Amino acid sequence: MELEWKTSELASCCHTIVGIVRGLPLADSRLGEPFADAALTLRQHVASLRLPEGPFWSNLLAYSHQVDDQRSLLRTVIRKSIGIDSTSEDLVVKLANDLREVELSWRQALPLMLDDLTLRMRPLQEQWEARGPGLLRAIGQLTDERLLAERATVVAVHPAFGGGGSASLATNVVRIEALLTNVVDGLPEVVRLGWLLAQLNHELPLFCDRIHGSRLSLIAQLAMLPGVLQASETVELSELTPFTIAEALPAWKIEVAADKDIAGTLLTWWDTYRQTRPAWGIALAALDQMIGD
Repeated sequence: MELEWKTSELASCCHTIVGIVRGLPLADSRLGEPFADAALTLRQHVASLRLPEGPFWSNLLAYSHQVDDQRSLLRTVIRKSIGIDSTSEDLVVKLANDLREVELSWRQALPLMLDDLTLRMRPLQEQWEARGPGLLRAIGQLTDERLLAERATVVAVHPAFGGGGSASLATNVVRIEALLTNVVDGLPEVVRLGWLLAQLNHELPLFCDRIHGSRLSLIAQLAMLPGVLQASETVELSELTPFTIAEALPAWKIEVAADKDIAGTLLTWWDTYRQTRPAWGIALAALDQMIGD
């Protein structure tokens, strides 16, 4: 897999906005009430304008690294969310003004963020270059080699939540918070990066045609968790155990119901998959049914 590594102030800002929208607690005290209030104002306006929030926030993440100005980004995001014919310039300008206020609060709180982020990205990139190719090779052998995209973009973002990341399947982009230490002992951040990258090709029809589009991201996250942890054993990074899978669910911020034994379900599903080796798309559909709503 050929990787392009990038940093982006706007992508870091949007990553943090979406985290706040999801209800994640901020770990960086410098991003105080002014930033959070501006982010929530943007969310309120998105809701009041009756934009589909799921697609809107997903598209905001997916395209935030491609441009440097708010208006171009919002124009793309709104068109992707509701279509070109429904996108008015007034709508673009209104939300771009909101996003500009959020970014101003961001710059006041973190004026040297980009320089710091460049330094933070380097250790992760070096670790990936040493272990990442072997990790991906093992993932492909354990699952389906067609899951591995030929190329992808890795956007290192500010660690606003003390560890986090997400994958945009439609644009082959992953974002990962550039941490200098691991969130959980035994779960290196380079393994999290492998897990994010392994989700990207789940949008291919041969994998996703049995999964509702609104659930694909979650099922891809869950399905790759045991496979990536087992693959990490081959490069001596981590291991697949009930402990590591239970720790990864909250550490990697996978949104699942707290009253369900998701870790146990994943281990059962993975054991069955390893014994029977159905097509990966069929295995995904089975996991979707096991997880339920």
